[in-house]
Amino acid sequence: MHTLDQLESGALAGAREVRLCNQGLTAIPPALFALADTLELLDLSGNQLSSLPAEFARFARLRVLFASHNPFTELPSVLGQLPELEMVGFRACRIAEVPPHSLPARLRWLILTDNCLTSVPDALGERPRLQKLMLSCNQLTALPASLVRCNRLELLRMASNRFTAVPEVLLQLPQLAWPALAGNPLTQASEQQLHAAAAAKALPFADLEVGALLGEGASGHIYRARNTRSGTELALKIFKAAHTSDGTPQSELAAGMAVTHHPQLLTPLAAVSGLPQGQLAMALPLLPEGMQPLAGPPSLRSCTRDVYAPGVSLSSCAAQHILAQISGAVRHLHYSGVLHGDLYAHNILWNPQTGAAMLSDLGAALLTRGLPTAQVRALQQIELRALHILRDELYAVAR
Repeated sequence: MHTLDQLESGALAGAREVRLCNQGLTAIPPALFALADTLELLDLSGNQLSSLPAEFARFARLRVLFASHNPFTELPSVLGQLPELEMVGFRACRIAEVPPHSLPARLRWLILTDNCLTSVPDALGERPRLQKLMLSCNQLTALPASLVRCNRLELLRMASNRFTAVPEVLLQLPQLAWPALAGNPLTQASEQQLHAAAAAKALPFADLEVGALLGEGASGHIYRARNTRSGTELALKIFKAAHTSDGTPQSELAAGMAVTHHPQLLTPLAAVSGLPQGQLAMALPLLPEGMQPLAGPPSLRSCTRDVYAPGVSLSSCAAQHILAQISGAVRHLHYSGVLHGDLYAHNILWNPQTGAAMLSDLGAALLTRGLPTAQVRALQQIELRALHILRDELYAVAR
């Protein structure tokens, strides 16, 4: 992170990346324009910006702009004048409008999660490089039909909006592999039914002895815990966020409770009730020693593709074994009426010594029960694209 003092003193002269987060900015600092010929990444998150000046178009080399947690009410039109801009992130602002001319020609990755959108423009379909579109936690009821022209769109997040049916255009996207749709009216009845059933069988928090923190993700903290009544060791996930780009804790818990046990799936044992501050929580099996993520999540450069550690190598037999296990887990999910929505190597836990693999993280999962049969089949075919991408990645690192 950088400071305003560093910028104004000239300490950032020639910088390609500048991060001026949480600086209390209400306007773009004049000193920033001295970097117009070099700046490629700019992070202005956590300030008090509500507009960008016309002069912002001077940043002709800017490729990545983050401006989340600012009081913008519309996506700034000047962004459409930036010739190299391909990643735009305005999460948790107050954006209610996306002017068609605000969308950069080279747009590849657009984040508008947690805003006030009731619609998005037809012009999205005129951005052929669009690969990742994140629209969760808005007030959308439809998607523009023009989106079907986005032939490279692979990841689409639409959770926690106001969709009463699966948008037909979603089912027509030729490269879509990772959709998220939970927390919409189209699944509300199923989610409520599963929540009621889970609440009736919830594990009391008072029965748990909470131990060390095992890990932390975007949606919550995971602790080692012990059921004092049964003596069982388990993992306790306490949700911390009301929602993420994938969906809500309520949707994640409902999806988990819809799935019966499978050895290659990490699903909850029970909901946990009675937490001191009323948080949502669930009990999970304690993972065997040696389990680790198969890959890291996508980077700014890779966009929708996981990042494998440098030098990682699998035998062809190991790759086939992982793929067979995860394929079985996906079949079980689909049979149970659940779409995973985030079928990635970074959500696969793997033991390099034993070869055991488990699919985890149902944060983007969708309940398909009650949806038209043809739509369910189409959604499952979309998820199989993600499985095929995983297959290709595993074979690429196999020796």
